[in-house]
Amino acid sequence: MNAVSGSVRRITISAVFLSLSLVLKTTLTFDLPLFGQNGMRIGISGIFSILPALLFGPGYGAAVSGLSDFLGFLIKPTGGYLPLLTISAAAGGFLRGFLWEILKKKEDKRMRLLIAAGSGVLLVLGLGSTFMTGEGMTPTAAGAVGGALLGMFLLAVDFILSKKILPGGEKRKLPQLLIVMIVSGLAVTTVNTVILRETICTAWKTLPFIVVWLPRAVEELLGNIVLACFAAVLLPLSGKFMKNG
Repeated sequence: MNAVSGSVRRITISAVFLSLSLVLKTTLTFDLPLFGQNGMRIGISGIFSILPALLFGPGYGAAVSGLSDFLGFLIKPTGGYLPLLTISAAAGGFLRGFLWEILKKKEDKRMRLLIAAGSGVLLVLGLGSTFMTGEGMTPTAAGAVGGALLGMFLLAVDFILSKKILPGGEKRKLPQLLIVMIVSGLAVTTVNTVILRETICTAWKTLPFIVVWLPRAVEELLGNIVLACFAAVLLPLSGKFMKNG
């Protein structure tokens, strides 16, 4: 396969995934109110907008994620259009592809050890600084402890999914997918929370940022665990299709 035909094929497959994402976004996606605003969106359309990032790299991920957000609004408008949210979606697609390029060749065992070691270090630093100062938990210490708890949660989810739901060894790359999906998802939802808080959801300014961010982050965390499961199943199948097609 030469470079031109390979690029055409990647663009064509990405366009198919984009179409599937738009169909699901306009039919099986629901907005839920949060503190009087439509601040949460529930759906599974994201699985098709993230596959190009995992299959073809950050550029395709950014293009498909950005177009999915923009075209999805044109097809099914909800409130006013915010270009910054489209830019955020594109950046999230780029980040997924970038992280996957780094992590996809790493061994599962090594990834689990790194997560466990990192979580342990963060927990010790967060709790240690709190006890040493004796002034309560600072935002930095709370962030360290939160990162440690997230890492432990990720390991627990990986264990349950790998042993009980999605067995299949190294080919599934579940620890890597969980890291890619959760990190990029939380990054995007954090940026989007800031954007919404400063623009159309100004009522959120009366509340502490963590109060607004936390339910969105929990929804994003759980949603991306589900998307990681879908990706763990679809990615090997898509890879076989790419090789055999």
